[in-house]
Amino acid sequence: MLKHLVKNSFWIAIAFFCAMCTSYAQDYGSRVQNPFPANSALLNIAPDADGHLTIGGEYKQPKNVVEQEKPVFWTWYVDAGYESEYNFRGTNLTPGANGAGFFDARVTKWNFTLGLFGIHQFGHARADSWSIGEGGGSSTATGADAFCGNCGPNGTFIPYTRFPTTVQTRFDELDAFLSYKFSLGPIDRTLGNIAFFISRSATTYETDVVPSTFDGFTGLHWVVPPTFTNHRTLSPDPTVEEETFDRLYITLSTTKISKYITPSITYYQTIYSWGAQPTSDGILRYPPDQNGRIPTNPRPFNERNEALGGYLEGRLNGNIPLTNWMDFNPYGIISVSFRDRVEPGGANPYGAHPLTGFNHAQVGVEVPIHLAHLGGFSSAPWAPPDANLYLVPFGAYSYHISRPPPGTDRDEWWGGGKFEITF
Repeated sequence: MLKHLVKNSFWIAIAFFCAMCTSYAQDYGSRVQNPFPANSALLNIAPDADGHLTIGGEYKQPKNVVEQEKPVFWTWYVDAGYESEYNFRGTNLTPGANGAGFFDARVTKWNFTLGLFGIHQFGHARADSWSIGEGGGSSTATGADAFCGNCGPNGTFIPYTRFPTTVQTRFDELDAFLSYKFSLGPIDRTLGNIAFFISRSATTYETDVVPSTFDGFTGLHWVVPPTFTNHRTLSPDPTVEEETFDRLYITLSTTKISKYITPSITYYQTIYSWGAQPTSDGILRYPPDQNGRIPTNPRPFNERNEALGGYLEGRLNGNIPLTNWMDFNPYGIISVSFRDRVEPGGANPYGAHPLTGFNHAQVGVEVPIHLAHLGGFSSAPWAPPDANLYLVPFGAYSYHISRPPPGTDRDEWWGGGKFEITF
């Protein structure tokens, strides 16, 4: 059910966009705080004084200025693009993949905003971990409770080290969100809820290595299976796949300090967290060896972080006009986790331990380029359509303050581009 829901998310976006194209709306999104003038686009399409369309830089405002004063019925924002990795709040969720394609669509009415966000992984991702995700599987190798019962002479138990590699062949995410924004004095307050639906196909492969020498024994090797070397590869192991989260959040922001900088602080609280993961007794049993012994192997289980933790994020958004058709929008983020993230280490050798403390710092920039403006007229009581098209290249850098999980570097760089349409 979840798999089909996420797979169909792009069809939902197309329907969302078609509905948008038949509606009266006005500018929304990152351009709202500093909208481009109507004649600032590289291409302007709008009615002239007689109601005929003009194309190019000679945009003329209709004589009937009363139409421009009509109330806006609702506002729309849609984007679609590509990024070299899906980095979600400091964690790379598609390590080693060929990037990801995404869309974002939202509509605002009466200060309520309803939206969808979807993202799809290109190619395969992999990490030296028991699982890939933001909630667990952070161990890269372990020797805890791992003993080979038939590697040494006379059945001597030999400790060995386990090296996991998880391959993620498919990752699709669909998020649905609803928020309400209101102002009290100079402070804007936004209350919202985000539901995350993740459909993932992944498998863990395990390589077990016994030491070349142990307690005077040499030439140690595996007999189950009979590799006759000091290492063996086991597969496939189950791992974390489908996940569902639900988070409430509140954002405080202000535009009164500067017309170029908007500070904000957001607190997220997880109220639901579920994921398909191994939950057996942690023992994997193999066929008996030639002496009738049944070797056992501890299985990764309970890998996810099930704590309903919180997350605090401080952010500075900049909006600096460069020309009448291009902006420079830098931003900076610093985040603190209250048990909703994990850090390698801890008592659970497979799932790490919940993190409390600083998580990551991030800086980035977007450069929106105003490509086209589409004006119009309206015979209805609402304002005429006022559509804008932007090309937005972007880049970002993240520094992981806590110990990064496998698949995420301490220093992460990524980038991409997107097309935005605002009505």
